[in-house]
Amino acid sequence: MLKKLLLPIGLLFFIIMSESVIDGTSIIMNLKSVLLVTAGTLLSAFIAFPLKTFRDLFKSLMVVFRQQETDNELLVKELERLALIWRRYGIVALEKARKSVENVFLQKGIELVVDGYDRYDIRNIMEKDYELYFSRKESQVNILNTLAKLAPVFGFVGTILGLINVLNSMEDPAMIGKGMALALLTTLYGILLANFLFFPLSKKLSEYTKTEATVLNIILEGIMDIAEQKTSKSISHRLNSYLDISQLSRMHKEKKNYRQAQPTPQIQVQ
Repeated sequence: MLKKLLLPIGLLFFIIMSESVIDGTSIIMNLKSVLLVTAGTLLSAFIAFPLKTFRDLFKSLMVVFRQQETDNELLVKELERLALIWRRYGIVALEKARKSVENVFLQKGIELVVDGYDRYDIRNIMEKDYELYFSRKESQVNILNTLAKLAPVFGFVGTILGLINVLNSMEDPAMIGKGMALALLTTLYGILLANFLFFPLSKKLSEYTKTEATVLNIILEGIMDIAEQKTSKSISHRLNSYLDISQLSRMHKEKKNYRQAQPTPQIQVQ
């Protein structure tokens, strides 16, 4: 909840801090400065990147801000469950269990196992899907980095336009003030958009993509083990390397509590 409030709180903070700076300028002048920087930056980016990539970027940002932190421990448990079903009940039960899996990549991996592909074909097919997926993510991050670079440039363009107005209106002191206001405000807004919006969004999406890469690696390794019909315990030991210390300690504690809760068998001595 706190992370979702960081962006509006940050915007409110900078509006309050910059109020004393822009208090002497009109609202129309501020809107013109913002429009010049924003429109120029977005127009250049629209020319450089396909529109579909922008739509994918918007969807990805919505997912990043709405989705909670990924729990890899639950994913490992899910892979253990599927491996147990495969070994104990067979391929028909595994096919039924696949329908209850939410992760799209995990669903496809289980489908490949059910269809009888060997581990090498499964790895090749899934790695190609991963490469295409992360290639699209990289394009989305590139859009944000490009916007962060373009915003100060168009702020400087506004500065040049303001200085031109100043030089053309040297005989009118009032026009000199308006020209300098436009020149300085566009530079300010360009820097603010780059450093407090586009760059942070780029880093956030990059970090989220790294967590997705970890999830997909866990899925890939787990699917390889399921295809070889390894035991759920061996899969757990193999995939625990992807978990951090807190997740590992919590998992071991749950297993210990589960064993202690089981009734102890009574052995009768004849």
